Order: sequence, then C-alpha cells, then structure tokens
Amino acid sequence: MDEKLKELYLAITENRGEPLDFWEIAALLEVYGIRDVDAAEYGYANVFELAQALEKYKDIKTYPKVNLVQTQEIPPLRRRIVQNYLKGLAFAVPMFIQILFTLVFGFALWSNTSINVMQATLIAFGTFLAMIITGGMAQVIGRKGLYYIKMNEDILAAKVMENFFFAGLAVIIVSALLFTLFNQIFNVVDISFFYYFIAAFVTLSILFLIFAVYYVFEDYTTIVYFVLGGIAIVFPLHYVFGMPFPGVQFVAIALLDIVAFYFMLKKIRNLRKKSEAEGELLPRVSMLIYTLLPFFIYGLFYFIFLVLDRLIEWNTNALEQGIFIWFDVQYEVGLDMAMIVLILLMGFLEVVVYELLYRINEQVFEYPLHRYQDFNDYFSKFYAKINRYYILFSLASFAVTLLLVLILKATVSIDRFPFSGDSMLVFVVGAVAYMFLTHSLMNALILFSFSRQHVVTKAIVTATIADFFIGMVASHMIYKHYAVFGLLAGSLVFWYMTYKYVKKMFDNMDYYYYSAY
Repeated sequence: MDEKLKELYLAITENRGEPLDFWEIAALLEVYGIRDVDAAEYGYANVFELAQALEKYKDIKTYPKVNLVQTQEIPPLRRRIVQNYLKGLAFAVPMFIQILFTLVFGFALWSNTSINVMQATLIAFGTFLAMIITGGMAQVIGRKGLYYIKMNEDILAAKVMENFFFAGLAVIIVSALLFTLFNQIFNVVDISFFYYFIAAFVTLSILFLIFAVYYVFEDYTTIVYFVLGGIAIVFPLHYVFGMPFPGVQFVAIALLDIVAFYFMLKKIRNLRKKSEAEGELLPRVSMLIYTLLPFFIYGLFYFIFLVLDRLIEWNTNALEQGIFIWFDVQYEVGLDMAMIVLILLMGFLEVVVYELLYRINEQVFEYPLHRYQDFNDYFSKFYAKINRYYILFSLASFAVTLLLVLILKATVSIDRFPFSGDSMLVFVVGAVAYMFLTHSLMNALILFSFSRQHVVTKAIVTATIADFFIGMVASHMIYKHYAVFGLLAGSLVFWYMTYKYVKKMFDNMDYYYYSAY
C-alpha cells in the first residue's frame, strides 16, 4: 500500500510545484479525478483523509520551479528594455511619420500644408470622426482578439476579429450615409466641399479599423510599411500624373485600404488554418457585449478626449467666420509638436507592462503566504521606482522635442512651419498634458491587466467631461488658444484617478493579483 500511495503522489504532482499543505493535495487529487469512492480503494474514508496520508511523501521528489512564463525565453534586462521600448515606439511611429513628412515635404498620407483652410477643416474633422467612430471597435477587436490568441484559441480569435471588423465596417457605412443625408437636408456644407469630409472619413475609418487587426497580431512594422507605402503612392500620382491635392491622397488611402484589407483577411485565414482541435463556438452576443462594453466605452471616449480640445479651439476660432469650426494652423502645429513627446513616451509604456509581468513571474513564487506584506512592499517600491524613471524620461523627451522645435523654427520657412508665440504656448502646455496622459495610459494598461477596466472607463469619461468644460470656459471667455488648458485639466483628472487606484492596488498586491481573474 505504501508503494501505491507513493505512485499516486508522484502522479498528482507531476510537473507541479511543491504543495503547500494537505488542502492543496486534496485539490490535486480532485483535479486528478479521485473521488471519495476512489479514496476507499486506498483504505481511506474520503479524499481529505487520503490527502493527509499523502502529505508525508512531500520530500520524496524534487519539484520543478513553476513560472508564469518560461524564464529561459526572457532576454537580459538591458536588451529586453531596448526591445520593448522599440516595440512600444513602433506603435506610435505612424503618427511621427505623418508629422515628419508634413514638415519635410508639406504633405503626408492625410495631412497637407498646401490646401486651403476650408479643405483642411473638413479633412481634419473627417479624420477626427474616423478616429472616434472606430476607436471603440478597435479596442474591442484588440482586447478579445489578443485574448484568444494568447489562449491559443486561434479559430475563436479569427472569428471574433472578423465579426467585429465587419460590424465596424457596417457602422462606418451607416454613419457615412447619415452624415450625407444630414448635409443634404440642412445644407451645412456645399456639396463640392462636403466631398473632402466624407472621403477623409470613409477611407481613414476603414484604414484605422484594418490597422486594429494588425495591432492584435502585434505586427507594428507592417503598419509602418503601409503608411510609408501610401505616402509613396502620392508622389508619382501627384508629380508624374498631375493629380491635385487632396484628391490624390484620398486615392492613395483607398488603394492602401484595398491592399491592407487583402493581407488582413489572409492573416485571419492563416490563423484559422493553424488550429487543429479547438472549440469554434463564440460566447453569446449578450455575453460579449457585457464583457466588452467597458473597453468599447474606453476606446470611444479616449479618442474623443484626444481631439476635443482641438474642436473646442476651432469652434472659438470659427466665431469670426460665422460657422461651426475653423482650422487654426498655429494651434495645430503647436499641438502636433507636443505629440512628439507623447510618441517618445509610448515606448516607456511597453517596457513597464512587460517588466511588471516579468517581476510578477519571479516574485509570486519567492514569497510564501505568510510574507504577503513583503510581496506588497516589493511592488509598491517597484511602482515608485517606475514613476521616478518616468519623470526623468518625460523631462528628457520634452527637452529633446523643445530643441527640435527651436531648430525647425530657425531653419524651416514660415510657410512650412508656421510656429508662432501662441504655438509655443500650446506646445508647452500640450507637452505637459501629454506627459500626464501617457502616465495615465501606463496606469490604464496596468489596470486592464488586473481586470479593473471599470476604473479606467470611469476615469476617461470624467477626464473628457473636465476637458470639455475647462476648455470651453478658457477658450471662449479668456483666449481661444487656452483650449489647451482643457486638455491639461482632463489629463490631470485621468492621471489622478488612475494613479490613486494603481497605488492602492500595488499596496495590496496580494489581493489584487489573486482576484484579477
């Protein structure tokens, strides 16, 4: 009987760490399929008595070290920090390409300095609405698609991405029809100008939705190639074939939509082929909506938040024109340069999230249950250290960007880089706002990782409300460019609400870690 018990113990603990006590051994017995009736075969009344008998065999074997991820796959600290920073930076590179090409050549994929203000206003408005309309769906695609991929449920990942992509496409088409009908009835914009808005909205909405699928595959490099390829299409069409701006850009984006869509479908089909034996049934629609609604709301309000201060400032600027919104070059160029600070900081987010995963993987097995406070203290100190590094990196990013602004101001013509004193105000305040915003995004990613999405959703909605009211009051009652203080106020609200919760979470990491899933 003793040999039989040893064999049973070895069987239930195969490829597992050392059980903490007989309660854990009882759980392992039940996982193994042992019932009370089976325990009787070993001479014991129930599973718990059998577990107590097996506890004396804990020392008969050497236990493997269990990790959440394979330690041998983790590169050394410095190399992985560089790799993860570049990976995070790649996420924001398309924004940087837009800014860079506009400064150097006067145009990029959907921006242009040679078009008139009416065209610029309608194209920018179409771009902003494209970001807002697709923002929620992009978050949903990213959340659920990546979840299934990480769980090796490739068929479900492919199905959920396809379903939500085509649902998003339907929303884009319906929205475009409603915008067209609204303009036909109320004649808000002359039809010859309305074309600029609707072309920008439709082509960019489709492109942003396609890119959301590529982000699920973490294929950031391909997105960069697509953006560069789209800009490359513009050159021959404009300079060789004489197609005028901005129509040539819409043609380039439409061609890019077709190519990117084809390769997107190919990636999804390849994902289906990878799997052999899996479930193919997605959760009920009501369950998907319930679980993904917070992410949809977050994506929707995040992009509203990003563009709201611009729309408020343009509305103030438009009062002189007698219309609703009117593009302001000085405000836009100041905020575009401030966004470089945000771009530089995006890589930091990727480093923090991955480092947190690595540290949890290491530390969760280092501390026994009675040392939970030491476990909490470790992560409280870890978060404090992250914040210190973030402050230093933010200041360095601001200094580098300010130097770039001064160089451009001294070397580039005013037509290409119309940076005024007001632009400098917008740049400085906007850069500080983006520092707080990026830290908020870092906190949001941590909270998402611990299934605290309701905190992030509440924070971004509150931040958007603060952005609106502060921006409206500052721009309409003081000075139009003070709309940027709405962005700053909203970023501070977003930062405070997420920081406060994350700090509490790290102070009680044992509870939040084990209650996350």
